[in-house]
Amino acid sequence: MARPEVLKPRRERPRAATASGPPRAPAGRRGWATRAAVPIAAIGLAVAWWGIHRSPRLNLLLVTIDTLRADHLGVYGDRAAQTRTLDSLAARGVRFEHAQSPVPMTGPSHATILTGLYPPVHGVRDNVVFSLDPRHRTLATLLKARGYRTAAFVGAYPVAAAFGFRQGFDTFSEDFKESPIPGAGAQRPANDVVDATLGWLAAPADPPFFVWMHLYDPHAPYDPPEPYRTAFAGRPYDGEIAFADAQLGRLFDWLRSSGHEQDTVVAVLSDHGESLGEHREVTHAVLLYESTLRVPFLLAGPNVPSGVTVSGRVTTVDVAPTLLRLLGLEPSPEMTGRHLGPAFRGERLPPEPLYAESLFGRLNCRWSSLRAWTAGDWKLIDGSRAELFHLPEDPGETRDRAAEEPPRVARMRADLRAAMARMAPGGDHARTAAITPEQEANLKSLGYVGGSGGGGELDEPGLPDPRDRVQFYERMQIILRAQNIPLERASAEAVAIAEADPGNPFAQTTVASLAYRAGRLSTAARAYHRSLELDPDRPAVRQNYGKLLRDMNRMEDSEKELRFALQQTDASDRRTRSSLAETLVLVGKTEEAGRLIGELLRTEPKDPEALAAQGRLFAAQGKLEEAAKSLAAAAASADTDARIDLARVYTRLGDHARAREEAGAVLTTNPGHPWALAVLGQVVILQGHREEGLTLLRRAEAARPRRPEAWRSLAEGFDAARDGAAAARCRRAAQALRGD
Repeated sequence: MARPEVLKPRRERPRAATASGPPRAPAGRRGWATRAAVPIAAIGLAVAWWGIHRSPRLNLLLVTIDTLRADHLGVYGDRAAQTRTLDSLAARGVRFEHAQSPVPMTGPSHATILTGLYPPVHGVRDNVVFSLDPRHRTLATLLKARGYRTAAFVGAYPVAAAFGFRQGFDTFSEDFKESPIPGAGAQRPANDVVDATLGWLAAPADPPFFVWMHLYDPHAPYDPPEPYRTAFAGRPYDGEIAFADAQLGRLFDWLRSSGHEQDTVVAVLSDHGESLGEHREVTHAVLLYESTLRVPFLLAGPNVPSGVTVSGRVTTVDVAPTLLRLLGLEPSPEMTGRHLGPAFRGERLPPEPLYAESLFGRLNCRWSSLRAWTAGDWKLIDGSRAELFHLPEDPGETRDRAAEEPPRVARMRADLRAAMARMAPGGDHARTAAITPEQEANLKSLGYVGGSGGGGELDEPGLPDPRDRVQFYERMQIILRAQNIPLERASAEAVAIAEADPGNPFAQTTVASLAYRAGRLSTAARAYHRSLELDPDRPAVRQNYGKLLRDMNRMEDSEKELRFALQQTDASDRRTRSSLAETLVLVGKTEEAGRLIGELLRTEPKDPEALAAQGRLFAAQGKLEEAAKSLAAAAASADTDARIDLARVYTRLGDHARAREEAGAVLTTNPGHPWALAVLGQVVILQGHREEGLTLLRRAEAARPRRPEAWRSLAEGFDAARDGAAAARCRRAAQALRGD
């Protein structure tokens, strides 16, 4: 067999390579004919196979760098790139010139990398609302069963344990912090992830190990640290890539110094790329052009030749079976992908068609879904209309050939539909993830939103095409993330988008989120209600709506929505149960509330939401000492509301010093917090310092709090100062918030 073409890194961005043969029929890939629901007998055979296979000795290091375009690396032709670590890895291993992700979203793509399955098979079709079912065996579960020590160190929320990615890992490190960068959400920088990884690797232990390390830094918003911020002024995306590359170099230095470079298979790839404004998409997730589907993929280590470039098209579905083969193990029977080893050892792999999808628009915005089918040199993108591109001549996908090639479009569309029929939808193996409003806010700030849990394959006729509406989504992301846009202007823009795209539930939730932040609770309630009319199967939105209704003192409606949200999610959804318990406390159903909270704390004694709910239950029952204990435990997890409620309980206990300490702690981290100022003002007055306390109360009132409870605390403070007129004014303000 002819050896695959070996290419030296070019210093200009390469064009797509010409495929080496005609497209193969859809049934050629084993997984096209494999249904998602694996029979029990097949699982049993897989277990038996693992039991008889020889014990492996090689280590495995899998590195995924989020949102990394291949053509922004030196080894893929970018002259200006500062990616020495990755360039060196390619020089001592194999580079795949045209690797494709089957989905431009973090969670679904990582599920594919870890399972060797396409999204319709593993069932994770979007971030936020799907969780990887443990019935799908991952690299971690398979290698753990073979005696590997397994550890994961992840950089951001979309691949958190809450979404099923922990399975099979002895250690799962996800120590996220709220980034100081506006709109960056819950993540941690590459240096922190590498530090955690090196700490684990340095601990004495028996080999072999499997480590998955996920770096998030190239993801928007782009804000590299110095010296990269200055060196890449005007190119912050490339600055973040350079920073991630340098941090990865520290890990590879450890491999060399520890002697493990010789016995560790290393794979580095990305989950998806980044549009960077191409095709009107700024980031990723919505569209299916090469800018977001093409990813770097590098392999090095034992059994991997040096300096080889594989020019044919491959998919990240092939990663898991390839890595298992390199470790001396057979892929599990369920895996869809193929082993790529022959391609870099001299054989020529037959070209196979590649599938990709984005259900993002459909699940979040009620736009049509998009699917792509790449066969040989041709790529079809199918939604409410078809686009056809000849990739060697048009790698930027700027010339749609669909009108010129109707027979080809028809053939490729038929092949795509046949493949979709053979890949059973993962609905049977997909789980709706239970997330909190705080988690949803984190994901929104990272550029993700949670759609419905529906996974059917056919769109309703007449849905708008995402390619015609992507600018609406991008603008909504900007106004949700930006800290420098006045709230009133952001709210007006959101309303304008919702009016221009009236069937879009995400536009309505954007209106609701901004209205809530502005203290216009009635407006927020109407927008949430409209969003749920458009797409009722959105439990995270319904949970937010139920909490808002509680703030508006619409307790019966709050209880109804939260019970409905609980029915829509897994029965073990802790966050919705905690929120429901808090509503039940306020409507006097303390026995049921106590039962819910007790069940939560029996399974997770340190759950901050359940502890906060328990504290509020005790406070409602007059058990103030018990309330203080529970709220203090909740406040330890940086729950601001729990800390303010703790200060209020101490006030009721007459422990003014501790009440002042807790309210002051909130103001230390959040100066000017109106509710904390109101509580502190009341405490200071009760300590006998009336004028000082009134000053604090007036500061809080001048801030125009956007939550009714802050106005109620202000009223209590003015009552303590014997200012009845001011107290009445604040109670009216609390009531006005509920009706805007």
